[in-house]
Amino acid sequence: MALQSEKLKGKLAMVTAGKVQYDVMISYDAEDAAVAIKLKDMIGKKGIHAWTADSEATAGTDIFNAIGRIIVDCKIFVFIMSDSSVASKLCQDQLALAYVSKKNIFPVQLNEREDLLAHMDNGMKLQLAGFEWFSLNNDLESESKEFVDRVWEEVQSEIEQEKADGSKKETKNPGENKATAVRKAFKRQKTLTNLNKSLSKTKMSRLHLEDASTYWSQSFGKETTITWDRFRNKILGDFKADFEETFGEKDTEWLLSILHREMMVDSGDNMLKKEKYLEFCSVDDVIHPLWLRVQEQARESYAMREVFSMDSSVRVQAIENLGKYKSATVIQALIDLLTDSDVNIQAVAIISLARTGSNDITTIVNLRKSLKSKDRVVREAACLALGHVKATQAVEALVNLWRNDIISNVREAALVALKNIGGEKASEAIRVTTVLEKEIRALKT
Repeated sequence: MALQSEKLKGKLAMVTAGKVQYDVMISYDAEDAAVAIKLKDMIGKKGIHAWTADSEATAGTDIFNAIGRIIVDCKIFVFIMSDSSVASKLCQDQLALAYVSKKNIFPVQLNEREDLLAHMDNGMKLQLAGFEWFSLNNDLESESKEFVDRVWEEVQSEIEQEKADGSKKETKNPGENKATAVRKAFKRQKTLTNLNKSLSKTKMSRLHLEDASTYWSQSFGKETTITWDRFRNKILGDFKADFEETFGEKDTEWLLSILHREMMVDSGDNMLKKEKYLEFCSVDDVIHPLWLRVQEQARESYAMREVFSMDSSVRVQAIENLGKYKSATVIQALIDLLTDSDVNIQAVAIISLARTGSNDITTIVNLRKSLKSKDRVVREAACLALGHVKATQAVEALVNLWRNDIISNVREAALVALKNIGGEKASEAIRVTTVLEKEIRALKT
């Protein structure tokens, strides 16, 4: 919903605690408001709460904050696609947030597919590639009815799934480690499996569709460890046209840096292990084709970059709301953003990671790397994040910053982190440094 009219600002559907819970969020451009309201009314007759800009609006509240909360909390995200909406920055932000918060996305096209694709950026094309598109550009009345029936069925399915998940939580072994398998847990949205089906019917070659294990064997034989440069050159050669057409030179380099991190390439010797490569290519214990996993990773990363960019209309709400899900996919995508070229995005990603409460070894290791950033805000955020998740492994590095960083804000943040972490090691470091400081001051007088 591209809220381009100033008169819409300050209007908010009542979605705070104890008020209306919306099952469906309808995102659209102001030019397509008539279609959005028609769909909302039809969905409402099914007993489902759908949100549009005119929904029970209340003056005096930030509508952009409301939108962020609604997207994260809803069950279905309906995106009305027209030439204007797919080019709208606000709609791009909303779609990206829906994607990273694992919403069931229903794209509704008002124009021909090729016309819409011509107006989309790389990220939007990839995010929508795996979802079934519903057309309303022929017969609005009959096609709308069929679409609304599908939405109703999906909402009921989501409700049943929530009940089932609730039952599982009640019977879950309390001793189970919540931090297990974080690196592997890319949970594909239900409709994302359509991507594999659709691609298999296109011009995809055997190379694109063979599983990642076969690709490794045919490329590197029985070797279990290879240099990253060798792997990089191999995939850039095999998928040269795909990288050029889908990502372009700049985004290809950005994506390769993410793959380097995702496959947990050793930063010391820059070696890639077959085991880590296969973990990356596995979803739900099934090894998938390498190129399809690269595309999935790109979709996640594009969406996270859109959501957390400094000019995103949903950034603040994403930070505040996504953390509560402790989603492994979100956590991993946030880790990817720690290497973004924009230090502001790095800092926001660090804050968001802290809010998730994730303290697995991968998260800690990457937050510790941020302590070495040249940017003082990034270092300060990393200190506070490590303290928030009580990262005992970072005590030594935090002590070093507390004693040596040239920026007072960073030193103060490191001390706060050490106090939050607590424990014998941190307490002793604080005690020793404090004693030394007192003795030094005494010598000065």
